[in-house]
Amino acid sequence: MKYIIIDLEWNGASTQEGFFNEIIEIGAVALDDAMTVTGEFQAFVAPKQTRKLRGRIKELTHITNDDLKNADGFITVFRKLKAWIGKEEDNCMLSWGNSDITVLYENLKRYNLLDEIYVIKHYCDAQLLCQKAADISLAKQIGLSAFAELIGVEIGEEQLHRAINDSRLTAKCLARMFTPALYAEFAKKADRIFYERMNFKSYNLQDIYDEQVIFSDFMAECPVCGTFMKRLSRFTYRNKKHYARYCCALCGRQFNISHTLKITYDGLEHKKLFHEIKDEEETESEEQTENTVQETAQPEGSGE
Repeated sequence: MKYIIIDLEWNGASTQEGFFNEIIEIGAVALDDAMTVTGEFQAFVAPKQTRKLRGRIKELTHITNDDLKNADGFITVFRKLKAWIGKEEDNCMLSWGNSDITVLYENLKRYNLLDEIYVIKHYCDAQLLCQKAADISLAKQIGLSAFAELIGVEIGEEQLHRAINDSRLTAKCLARMFTPALYAEFAKKADRIFYERMNFKSYNLQDIYDEQVIFSDFMAECPVCGTFMKRLSRFTYRNKKHYARYCCALCGRQFNISHTLKITYDGLEHKKLFHEIKDEEETESEEQTENTVQETAQPEGSGE
């Protein structure tokens, strides 16, 4: 197996079709089964959608317009990367978080090159593998440099947030934490379904009468005695949840139940959250507290 650690740098571009993450540098490190470095790839990519690098990108990466001035375009650079990877050998691409593989897919789609992505045979999120090996909750997202410091991997003097340097550091962390069992747990075959799932945008469903909704799923068992409860109120929708009041016919307890309906690649996901009602004052307090939590919650992101 050939393990390809990849890292990308990109510049945000506003186009007629919408916002686009345009790749400006590709860095990669190849490892063998012994986690020994067998090769490296680095190339700048000349941007086509916008000639101006965003200030934050220049500050973060230290990439300048001069670096990109004589660079090849994305199509040429990707085909050089493809040749470097090689088409005969079984391989797996790894990155710290899945944002790099998502942006690579986005750029290939932009240039009508999606069929060429299948040079990648498997994909594995190195961040998930390393965090699992270090017994760190996967609900957290640890940045690459923070993780390296945590496990005692020397970062050195190299400029981080440069594609080749971040690839090297990821490779060092992976070599320290890699086991075949963990790889088997997180590696996925990089086929059409993998990319469809990766790029599917999940969304919350507001219409409870949508044809995808199974109305019997709104039935609820009392969390105390297990008896099916009777719904006492109509549903109200706020903060991406459907709320209704229920009463248990056996023990008499009442609950406000929130139903979250999310459409994912695999279909409808229906989650319930129970809040026991003790009196009207407490009900109002609980609802206000949940509203505050929902309004201040931050969207999920990817570690760098």
